[in-house]
Amino acid sequence: MSFDFTKTLALIKGGLTDHEATWKGYLQDCPNWQATAISLTGPLILANIVLGVIFGRMLGGYAPYGYYSNFLSAILWGLILACFGFIIAVFVFNYMAGVFKGKSNFQRAFAAVTLAAIPSWLAGIVAALVPGFIGIFVALAGGILSLVFMYKIMPLALEVPDEKRIVHFIVSIVIIIVLNIIAGGIFGGAAIATNPGSFATSTPFSQSNSHSSQSNSRSSQANTGSGVFGEIERQGRLMEAADADRYEPPEDGKLTFTQVVGFTRVLKKTKALHADYTKEVEAFSKEMEEKEARGETPSIADMSKDYSGIGSAFSANNAEMEIVKSAGGNWAEHNWVRSQLRTAYIQQGEGSEEIEHNYKLYDKYREEIGKL
Repeated sequence: MSFDFTKTLALIKGGLTDHEATWKGYLQDCPNWQATAISLTGPLILANIVLGVIFGRMLGGYAPYGYYSNFLSAILWGLILACFGFIIAVFVFNYMAGVFKGKSNFQRAFAAVTLAAIPSWLAGIVAALVPGFIGIFVALAGGILSLVFMYKIMPLALEVPDEKRIVHFIVSIVIIIVLNIIAGGIFGGAAIATNPGSFATSTPFSQSNSHSSQSNSRSSQANTGSGVFGEIERQGRLMEAADADRYEPPEDGKLTFTQVVGFTRVLKKTKALHADYTKEVEAFSKEMEEKEARGETPSIADMSKDYSGIGSAFSANNAEMEIVKSAGGNWAEHNWVRSQLRTAYIQQGEGSEEIEHNYKLYDKYREEIGKL
């Protein structure tokens, strides 16, 4: 059993760009948990913690273990807490699958949690490279996407029946949160959930607050999470509907005026939603920074506002897809339009009649479309 860097990269890429096919392919002949740990779980956790700490300290980006003054302590505790939080998630999802008429299988649960956590682990690294609230937003977006992925992959991995899918997911998440609170107390307040890799309880806004406020943050999460769970379910169903869309492109590959106009309208609405959410994040971050400068500890109300804001982040993170689907559009067609416009943009209208035609439409709406 040896580490294959090429295989690891392929799984990471597939887990982001073609997640369902990657999941099905990996789970079809699912290896034992040790093989998954060597090829994917271990490298990702190691990269998330080590690079996150290094980049965060060098560049001033988002660093969940910033309260550790010692560099080696930050890495050591980060790895311990990440692994502990990950194992909690695996055991809980696996055990509860059996309770809710699924099939408990530790190695498949281990693989499922690993595959679903890919966006969160990678986002933690990227977030450390970005100073300010943008890094927090990146980490939050990665955690959100991983939660949605977990909602989708668990029935596939552990055969949880459709009618039990929602309750299995919600109950499992609640149990994980409670266990993390208990573990946080055992480790002297160093809550497991402060690690982005432990995506099931990841709340990056809370992670940016002082270490002493984390216990209150976790308690408020347990009490205010129902809206978040509902949003996870809604986004999961939205992604399923979008994944089911099919589109047969025209043989000549030419875009129509109507397609391009529709595409630009979706982009305009998406930018507006992202701008609104960014303002909310900036306002909340500024409020917390001002409190910290005054020496005030964030209140339970602040933590509740922080956690409830994840619901808004779900919509912001998936805004473009939701805009298309809520208007009865075809997500596959929308992505084809994007691909054709990007090709035309890259080639600057040169190469074929198809590209020349599409570039003219892109050029007409260049300002609205922007850089693809």
